[in-house]
Amino acid sequence: MRDANPVRLLILGLLAGGPLHGHQIRRTAEITGIEQWGEVKVGALYGMLHRLEGEGLVEPMRTEQQGNRPRRTVYRITDAGRAELAIHRDRALTQPIVSSTTVEAALKWPAGLDAEALTDRLSLRREALAAKLAELLAGRELHQQEGHLSAASLAGYRRAELHLKAELAWHADLEGMLPEIARGDDRDRPTRGTEHDSKVTRIRQRKSTAS
Repeated sequence: MRDANPVRLLILGLLAGGPLHGHQIRRTAEITGIEQWGEVKVGALYGMLHRLEGEGLVEPMRTEQQGNRPRRTVYRITDAGRAELAIHRDRALTQPIVSSTTVEAALKWPAGLDAEALTDRLSLRREALAAKLAELLAGRELHQQEGHLSAASLAGYRRAELHLKAELAWHADLEGMLPEIARGDDRDRPTRGTEHDSKVTRIRQRKSTAS
């Protein structure tokens, strides 16, 4: 089983909500700003989409063409893909990895999970984070008593402590948002107007630059 990563979760999570072609997946990544908060490189999406197809997790179902635009292949998630999504999403929602961005991707496209299920999984992550914090503080106290900690080591302990406390504070803020997150949000999926709006924005930017 491969480790979860935001790109895989993004594609599988989106396709769990219905068939899409690659350009729609790319536009979703762009309009949701996932490059900024999720460390997902939009340019990597097509490569990952083909990789998932090779693994049997997604499959092409038809091609579409609008006007003079290039033909685009519409993909859907397979049963194996849904199983993979469930496993990796559960990992992302329960593992106490502070630097991981997979938890954000798992929350953004939670198809199939209601608020109660999200709460159950996230409570495991919160408990694991609290345990890591307690272990960290106990270890620091022990090493301080033994006189083994330099100023740089203490600074490292403090940084790790603040990271863990910030994650726990984020979990506290998140609790009241879970019902809305579980319902999903159409703003995280591309609409017919998205591509047009994007073109209008680019035209305006070119005019502004020219002037």
